[in-house]
Amino acid sequence: MTAKQIVEKLAAFPNRGVATANEIPVLDYLSSLFPEQEVSRESFKTPKTYISIVWWLIGGLFAGLLTLNFSPIAGLFITLIFVTLAMLYFNWYASPVTGFPPLVTSYNLVVKPKSKATSKPKKLILMAHWDTAPISVLYRPEMIGNFRKSLKMSLFLMIVAQFIAISQFLVPNNFIMMIGNVLAFYFLLQGVVGTVDYFRLGYSNGASDNATGVAAAVATAEKLWAKNLDYLDVELVLTGAEEVGMIGARAYMKKHYTEFNKETYLINFDTLGSGNLKIITQTGSWSNIVYDNQLIQIAKQTVAAQPALKNVTTGAWHTADFDSVWFQRAGIPAVTLAALDAHGRMPNIHRPTDVLANVDFLPMEKAVILAEKIGEQLNIS
Repeated sequence: MTAKQIVEKLAAFPNRGVATANEIPVLDYLSSLFPEQEVSRESFKTPKTYISIVWWLIGGLFAGLLTLNFSPIAGLFITLIFVTLAMLYFNWYASPVTGFPPLVTSYNLVVKPKSKATSKPKKLILMAHWDTAPISVLYRPEMIGNFRKSLKMSLFLMIVAQFIAISQFLVPNNFIMMIGNVLAFYFLLQGVVGTVDYFRLGYSNGASDNATGVAAAVATAEKLWAKNLDYLDVELVLTGAEEVGMIGARAYMKKHYTEFNKETYLINFDTLGSGNLKIITQTGSWSNIVYDNQLIQIAKQTVAAQPALKNVTTGAWHTADFDSVWFQRAGIPAVTLAALDAHGRMPNIHRPTDVLANVDFLPMEKAVILAEKIGEQLNIS
């Protein structure tokens, strides 16, 4: 089955939300693509969407600031907890809030060649997330360009909230308390604005984000497996709950980290359905996460040498993050291949317009070419 046909099949599902009625049929379909490989379905616990996480954080900040009115020490304690949880979560670190109820079971699909007697000195993980996102007003075209600024402002106001809590504990002041109460209701309004479209419209179809990434990862894996590489093991990992906060990728890394070769690499494919293919070299919301490693260098060299990739350049993405963030922070060379438009945005993501009719397959096709060449180079270098 071609990459385009995989996208078409995945986009035929209304959505691919975690723990929805579509999840198991999607995983069954993806598993059916690999009759000659070893396929494992690995479970993990996750919130169903990031909506519950947002409301835990908003509710905790709201409760902490209002509690300052009658118990400064309790308000300080509650505010400190939830500001810390929020700073971790929105800076894409592991945050305990992702373990708060309600939790559901989701799955990663791990695919590799059937066991062989000898292991190879290098390992390449090809990763893409299969799940789709809740629709959000924050991803409307006129708003997404300010997403990072908005998130930074929210994080800054959370720090302000913590200082208000400390001030009220040390030296109670009616004016400061009034600011705290206003801030509490501002956070509440933010929560409503950020999540109302999910309750109105549900999930996006996810034709671009991330049926194209799944198809590119599958196509690349099949091409590299067919080459019977001498020095490189290739493993395909299709993750769940990326749209919750990269939960599936973190679960996979925690489970398998001790099994990784000394030379383990990751290529992540995410949202390849519109714009120009980019080698992502910077992510992060509050601070920059810089990708500068062997895979990035190989990717740049490959682009320079391949006429079919002449328009591929590096890019930055500061709206949320990718599954690759856990590997980058763990010191595992990683690269994400994604498509951005001329304004550095991913058109249609997390919106009702992320449908098959709006998908351009060219960035996905280029991603397969580039990733295959990276794999070949890793095998001989």
